[in-house]
Amino acid sequence: MLLIYTPKLNQRIDYAVEVCFKHVFKLEYKITNDLSEFEKSDLPCMWYATEIVSQKPGFIADAMMMDKKLIIDSPGRTTFDNGKVLFPTRSNLLPGFDLFAACFWHVTRMEEYNHYVKNADSRFTSEMSIARKTGILQKPIVHIWVESFITELQKLYPDLSYEKPAYKFIPSIDVDDAFLYESRGFRWSLVGIAKDIYRKQFSRVRKRIRVIVGKEKDPWFCFDKIGELHSKYTLKPNYFFLVAKHSRFDTNIAPTKKKFKNLIADLVKDHTVGIHTSYKGNDKPKLWTRELKTLNKITGQETFSSRQHYLFVRFPSTYEELMKLGIKRDFSMVYPDMPGFRMGVTVPVPFYNLRTNKKTDFWLYPTMIMDNGLLKYQNLSHEEAIEQCETIVNYTKHYGGTLVTLWHNEALSEYGKWKVWNVVYESILKNATSLV
Repeated sequence: MLLIYTPKLNQRIDYAVEVCFKHVFKLEYKITNDLSEFEKSDLPCMWYATEIVSQKPGFIADAMMMDKKLIIDSPGRTTFDNGKVLFPTRSNLLPGFDLFAACFWHVTRMEEYNHYVKNADSRFTSEMSIARKTGILQKPIVHIWVESFITELQKLYPDLSYEKPAYKFIPSIDVDDAFLYESRGFRWSLVGIAKDIYRKQFSRVRKRIRVIVGKEKDPWFCFDKIGELHSKYTLKPNYFFLVAKHSRFDTNIAPTKKKFKNLIADLVKDHTVGIHTSYKGNDKPKLWTRELKTLNKITGQETFSSRQHYLFVRFPSTYEELMKLGIKRDFSMVYPDMPGFRMGVTVPVPFYNLRTNKKTDFWLYPTMIMDNGLLKYQNLSHEEAIEQCETIVNYTKHYGGTLVTLWHNEALSEYGKWKVWNVVYESILKNATSLV
């Protein structure tokens, strides 16, 4: 057990210690505000305070951890163990950075609160993050920091032990559009044909017409193929369905369409189905209430998982609204433009609301890899994509935790720009399910 002394325990400190020593790694600990107990103890120990309080190991706490209202956009940086760390500080017998502040800042997504310059989609992208700017985005940096810190403690206390979290894999499929051509309606189809002719994409015109008249299967309606691919590796992916009213950014077909409803009702029998909350609902949260009712009616059960359409998250209002709906866990924490560890961790953690300064019982599941982050935004070759994904998968397997991937049904259609991209996805499945 590790005994931690801090003169005045607050919610930020309590949460940071929990993340480091309960979720990121399993290390038994106790927090005390009794200095006498701390000094007399024979346990492995450390202090955390605004000034040096003991000759035992410890470090000075950053002011951010003592002020419930303080939000820092860009913390100081230094190096330790040949790597970059945040929040440099004075310490005694330990690395010279505030581990708890660094982990708290990263996991709570503090840099996303005081807003940034918005991109075209009003999203916080990897290019805006300190993690990408400092070259640590594609490393589970919080795990690396905590393990390095524990290693330094073990030099002083060789009997101090810890465990890594168990590794597991959750593949997930986002269904923005179950169909490319089918069930689109006369006007939509006519406009689509006109656009294809204008662009001289005559093969698409032929394909569209054959699908509409029932001579061919819609290329994006490939759910049998998706099921077979995952069954090969004894996997059942989570599905997130967009069932919104049609709008500029939410272009799904109506959830009243029989074939779409039957798809959802069939998949929910032996898969976890979540809500893919609409982009428009970010400005009109009442739309999410309607969408959730629609999905629950189709599935015949309550829905507890969500992922934001376009991965659009406003801190903390997005999660506050989802909690009101009874959602228990969200899978939106991945950058749209690059795979990596947006929260710096491989494990789900309870959401900490910086507006209320409280830990919630709403869980954030980091997602590490998204299809569009490889092709649309980075324009990687198959080989480059496989290599980048291997790095992410191998880090997660090494440190333990939950590997979550995000693929769209159209990305497994082998149609259009996604032709032969199944090889990338299958390489992920193969690596993710191989022995750790």
